[in-house]
Amino acid sequence: MDHRTTARASRAATAAVLGALLLAPALAACGSDEPAATSSSIDVVTRWTAGNSAAAAQKHVLDAYTADTGVTVNLTEGLETIDDQVENAVAAGKSPDLVIVNLFDKTLGWLDAGVTVPVDGYLKEWGLADKLKPTALNEWRVGGTPDGKLQGLPFSGFSWPLWYNTDLLTKAGVDKIPATTDELIAAAGKLRAKGIGPVIVGGNDWTGQKLFYQIAQSFTDAATMKNVMQKGGYCSTATVLNGITLFTQLRDAGVFVDNAAGLKADDMYASFYSGKAAVMPGGSWAYTESAASGTGIEKHTTLGGFPIPSGSTFTKPTAFQGFTGVGFMITKRGAAPDRIDNVRKLITKFYEDAAVGGFVKDAGILPSTTGDFASYATDPLLAQSVGLDAKADYAVLPDVWIGAASDPIITVLTGAYGKSTPQQICADLDKATKG
Repeated sequence: MDHRTTARASRAATAAVLGALLLAPALAACGSDEPAATSSSIDVVTRWTAGNSAAAAQKHVLDAYTADTGVTVNLTEGLETIDDQVENAVAAGKSPDLVIVNLFDKTLGWLDAGVTVPVDGYLKEWGLADKLKPTALNEWRVGGTPDGKLQGLPFSGFSWPLWYNTDLLTKAGVDKIPATTDELIAAAGKLRAKGIGPVIVGGNDWTGQKLFYQIAQSFTDAATMKNVMQKGGYCSTATVLNGITLFTQLRDAGVFVDNAAGLKADDMYASFYSGKAAVMPGGSWAYTESAASGTGIEKHTTLGGFPIPSGSTFTKPTAFQGFTGVGFMITKRGAAPDRIDNVRKLITKFYEDAAVGGFVKDAGILPSTTGDFASYATDPLLAQSVGLDAKADYAVLPDVWIGAASDPIITVLTGAYGKSTPQQICADLDKATKG
């Protein structure tokens, strides 16, 4: 997963602007009943860029596709703001056929904006209905419900646990992974006494946003939390306000490293990999990347959940798990009669078992497809994460529910990692949610 921190327009504004720009091409495409010849190329924008752990597996699939079909893949690497990049291309009449991207932020509005098409009809037609997990499909439906339109086809799911450097914990005299927030506070004090950073997180980006929500829902049921994320009510919902208060108590007790409000994901990874901090929240996409760091961190890391407080809704420490990682979104251009067959052949090539296995091995994905991929889980952290269900309860991942409010919320939460009070935080979250 990869989230952005730049300011975003609302999804309604995006829909209005792009809808007007797309109307003329759409009408023009309706001008003839003659079947079009299939194109000899396909244009793809991808989140899996050079340096990403999934890039090699992606290249293997693309090369095999071209060898089998003779169709050339024109691959464009997605920028940090891939959503803006694609929208600008569409508006300029240079739309790709397929976008390989996270379901997050602006991409949640692409179906309404006319950037992409619903893929419900393709699911059965392409033989994927029985192959893709229902839970994964539902996360890609509008509203996250079984009756919502399918916005794209999910591919890479993820687990998102807490990483504990057991060598550093032992050095500080912490003899077990903290299971409660009281134990976490005590462990943080011991770590600081040894000059070791406790929990490292990017308080100035999406990593801090996710950890905040993990803690904020400690006393709240999933349905209530989803409603608050969508509509607001952070201040008026007592259980959520209690969770926000817990966050500030942990912050003020020194659980997070100093200056967390000024840090981003790259800072978090660098500090944890180099042994400067003992704990971080990290997704499964980072498993193979941690080994590639050459620090040996993967050999003394234990995966678990974030400790829970007394009276929590959860019975075990919490983590995230989901399928809103990378998937396939088909543009209006890609759905055109002369292009859709190329799109079909490429997407179904990705879903072949050997291809999925390659992504499990190289990038540590949680497959959205049924099947046994255990033999591909050669990474030691990925092997650990297979047993995460026994260690953790899963909290509600905010992405789908907060939608286009994501970046304003990150701005609010930078203050939360600084000195904002619970009342300031909840009021600002309500304001950001309601736009």
